[in-house]
Amino acid sequence: MLDDIIKKATGGLDGLVDDLVKSATGKVKEKISEAFAINKLQYFKDNVARIGQVKTILHPDSIVHLTDIFFDQAVLFNDEYIESFSQFGDKQVLVEGGPGQGKSLYLRKLCLKEGTGNSYIPIFIEFRNLRYKNKLKEEIMDAIEDLGVKLDNTLFDFLAKSEKILLLLDGFDEVPNNERKRVARELETIVRTYPKLRVVISSRPDSGMGSSFYFSKKKISPMTLVTQQDFVKHLYKADRQSESINNILSNSSFISEITTTPLLLTLFTITYNTRQFKPDSLAEFYSLIFPTMLYRHDRMKIGFERERKAGLTDYQMQRLFDSISFLSLHDNNTRFPVLQFQGYLERAAKLERLPENIEDLLIDDITSITALIIRDGFNYFSFTHKSIQEYFASVFIFRLPESRKKSFYNLVITDFDEFRKWQNTLSFLETIDERNYTKYFSIPYKKKALCLNSKSIVNINYLSLLKLIGGDSKVCVDESGEIKEIYWGDTLSSVLYVEYSDFAKKNILQFLANNKLMIANLLSYCDESDYTNFQQFNGYFTIEIDKLMRLCKIQKDASKYLSEKFELSKFKSEVLEMEFELNKSDLATDEILPF
Repeated sequence: MLDDIIKKATGGLDGLVDDLVKSATGKVKEKISEAFAINKLQYFKDNVARIGQVKTILHPDSIVHLTDIFFDQAVLFNDEYIESFSQFGDKQVLVEGGPGQGKSLYLRKLCLKEGTGNSYIPIFIEFRNLRYKNKLKEEIMDAIEDLGVKLDNTLFDFLAKSEKILLLLDGFDEVPNNERKRVARELETIVRTYPKLRVVISSRPDSGMGSSFYFSKKKISPMTLVTQQDFVKHLYKADRQSESINNILSNSSFISEITTTPLLLTLFTITYNTRQFKPDSLAEFYSLIFPTMLYRHDRMKIGFERERKAGLTDYQMQRLFDSISFLSLHDNNTRFPVLQFQGYLERAAKLERLPENIEDLLIDDITSITALIIRDGFNYFSFTHKSIQEYFASVFIFRLPESRKKSFYNLVITDFDEFRKWQNTLSFLETIDERNYTKYFSIPYKKKALCLNSKSIVNINYLSLLKLIGGDSKVCVDESGEIKEIYWGDTLSSVLYVEYSDFAKKNILQFLANNKLMIANLLSYCDESDYTNFQQFNGYFTIEIDKLMRLCKIQKDASKYLSEKFELSKFKSEVLEMEFELNKSDLATDEILPF
């Protein structure tokens, strides 16, 4: 009877499902047999295979197979390419990489690899496609149902404990900011409940998973010059085409220092092949993307220029794209249905004073000509890459009146969720809007972080201390109070002003080490429930630093200690000097200009 439901074990997913059915009993056995019936299993396998069908910015007009374009050496962890999940050596893994380092493609490649093996059933889910209306576990079950396998709590429990399932969760940094803390905690709850469940999460750094000690962190390394040159040869089979680009990489340290990710290197090859131009800054590099993509198909064909259905000029097209980028990023959307896309276009057209009711024409122009926003499944569109959206959003902000810029910068200083949304955009603004960025963001943030009083004395309060080190940071200690490990949370400082964050963390770590006897006494005399919650399987104790300081009543001492260290550091003099120079420049401008 069972053979009529499940294929004979021939290895791969069929064999894994057969093993699951054999290991189950009673009603669970029936449910597993039904969930992975032949037609459903085939549908699931087809969905796994579709993970490998992708569009790339190099060939936006066609769908290519990932295995044909993926370059292993572009995604290395400590100089090693990890081909299969077992090579990680841990059950729960956090893959961290900056914009364009290939995190998503890597997880897709890993899914394809495991899908053809006989160790795990891979389940690839994108965080951006979840609805965030229910508990994360329920959202994951719904996503699995979309892949063809319907689960209930009993089945999920069985599969999670089976050691046969591998969850590949892509893009934690695309979880809505107001949901990110909840989702991070629910992820920890899932792996704590199912310690044998294999999970790989991809994310940008400092996105909210940094303090978790349940996930082993693996960072993607920047591409070396040699790897970059090999990558170019991989992109372009024509020797002459790759040779000219590789000569530039060899002779321009600036370019090779910024093209350390597959995305940026690919974009450079496109812009150089189209324009024969070498940028001098990252912002200038990105500024070439839109005009290059606007013309790269047409101008390579002599006498041909693709018709623009909306009839907009280059200038109008780019300003419209800036506005769409800002509006969609404000909503935290890199992917959106057609109705929402039309809404963004309608609002963008109003902002740029363009004709009404041209949304459908604009959709065709933007997707078919620039390919910076592409069709992504039925009735959906998405940016080719989030960093493209972030750069052009920064251009929109740069064009705003100074009063509105001031309001924007103040928003990201005061609201950490908003900061997370705009953090990469801020990196671009630091270059293209240097004066306003310095005046309304950098100086105010640094002075606020140091809590400078009216006499310019550092007086860091406890809340500011937590913002510098991460409010959810944890410390692992033994029973004597000696520190064994530290798990730093994510902070604004650790993204933009890493020196501030590192300095604060180093000194708070020393402060805790100086108070190890107090920590040992806390463990000896704390409530039984706290003792149980703190204790780990290895006999050590993991405690949130915030809770530790509150229980020991040393918040004021820690704040005073950190204030004294910062008072004697270079940071105070630097920010005061920066403010002085900016004010001097503004005064000179007032004196020189006649208006």
